[in-house]
Amino acid sequence: MHTLTQLHIDIARNATDDFNLFHDPMRWQRISCNPFRGTIALGFQLGLYVEAQINQSTSAIEQRQYSVYEFTFVNPAKVGDELNLVVKRARVAQTEKGEQQSQRLILKASGKTCLMGFYRQSDYLSVTSSLLKYSKDQISKMADRTLIDGNVFLKRKWMIVGNAKNYLLSAFADQTRYIDEFADKVRFPQFYPLSLMSSAMLERAQALNYDLIQNPMIYVSQNLCIDNEQLDKLKSNDCLNMLVAPVESDSGHLTCAGWVNNDSPLFCAEVKLMPLSDMLDKNS
Repeated sequence: MHTLTQLHIDIARNATDDFNLFHDPMRWQRISCNPFRGTIALGFQLGLYVEAQINQSTSAIEQRQYSVYEFTFVNPAKVGDELNLVVKRARVAQTEKGEQQSQRLILKASGKTCLMGFYRQSDYLSVTSSLLKYSKDQISKMADRTLIDGNVFLKRKWMIVGNAKNYLLSAFADQTRYIDEFADKVRFPQFYPLSLMSSAMLERAQALNYDLIQNPMIYVSQNLCIDNEQLDKLKSNDCLNMLVAPVESDSGHLTCAGWVNNDSPLFCAEVKLMPLSDMLDKNS
């Protein structure tokens, strides 16, 4: 087991530019009606923990072109919690598009289920997005933080090896499995580019004048699909262009896609959030 500390949370939020106040030890009290009584781990940080633990245990699933993570968030992980990942036996599913191998997983924080879902390896891009109508060449010519068509937000980040190494540290990962200068090895963890969409979502909210203090949002679920073949070729300072937009008219249901060097996306994702006030109403 691994015990979560504030230092782990601070490293994660600094490495990914996630400025959500839920993770800030000096300002979490500013969140209206915050029930957590302290900071909580980043949702994507927990995803990186899942990725690292699966890699370190040598998963029974062989890597395919796409890795897929489907998470449902149940309870927060807080400072002092002990993290423990339980992974079930692998299963194979045949679909019209290709084959997928899956493992069900449960992440526990001090014995309480924190998140649950699936880790998959897939022959095909299993998460679709309306954002794929845009091209890499089209968005790469636009300025950072551009609002396209009224509600599509462009955020540009760079793949930084130092940030990735720190991010791995925040999730108790053995960084030499990914990055080792003596072996001339750099392979970014899957959740490093995926995690950068958190800052994109936050900056989009600010651009649309959403009040993140009075009306904070929390994760309900994440469905993430990343291209391993592209990931293997990423280098330091490669530019990641991300688009974030709502799915139809639901402000809490977002889709995100990111492009680096290929015309096809590095990743596609769907994220569902809910207002903290809705959670409080359900628990009252």
